[in-house]
Amino acid sequence: MAFISLCWKKNWRVETIKRCFTPAWRALLLSLAVGWGSISAWAITPVELHGLKLERIEQGVYLSATLQFEIPTVLEEAMFKGVSLYFVTEVDIVRERWYFYDKNVAHIERHVRLSFMPLTRRWRVSVSGKPFSAGGLGMNMGESYDSLEDALVSVRRLVQWRVVNLADLEADSKQNIELSFRLDLTQLPRPLQMGAAGQSDWNINLVKKQRLVVELPP
Repeated sequence: MAFISLCWKKNWRVETIKRCFTPAWRALLLSLAVGWGSISAWAITPVELHGLKLERIEQGVYLSATLQFEIPTVLEEAMFKGVSLYFVTEVDIVRERWYFYDKNVAHIERHVRLSFMPLTRRWRVSVSGKPFSAGGLGMNMGESYDSLEDALVSVRRLVQWRVVNLADLEADSKQNIELSFRLDLTQLPRPLQMGAAGQSDWNINLVKKQRLVVELPP
């Protein structure tokens, strides 16, 4: 741990990689460093939100939408080298209050891990309600796909995701819904967190906020 901490404090350079990491990590990080160096500093990975739909089903409010984005070549190459990518979608329901701070009514998260399996040459998508690094592995649902594009369909789609109970909403109050989506660097191995910091290709995120309008029971 002290060794990793020492490396963390150093500047991110090829010489640092050679001194601080094992041969396996050096091969991976040096390869990625070359890819990072060839990408323009102004490159971005845009994310668009399509078909946002909120509907009342029995005693809950469910959200459906599609997140449109592409995986940059650098990240695809990283997955071929054994790196899993982690995406997190968060939804907050907030009630406006003129006399005090707005009240957070509900918060929910969706964590997705996207991995390439070299032995089978297939892609794996696992979904959990909490970070995999915090024990989500034991509570996740997963499926395998033949191609990266097929796997991304599962990553991008939100289908009737229950985001709040009707009992938590007030008919006479103004309530907003905020959806955020991002590539979660905190769940990457520590050495990759160091390399990804400041790299625009790893900066995949979106924030969308709008009024929550749902027909509530009398």
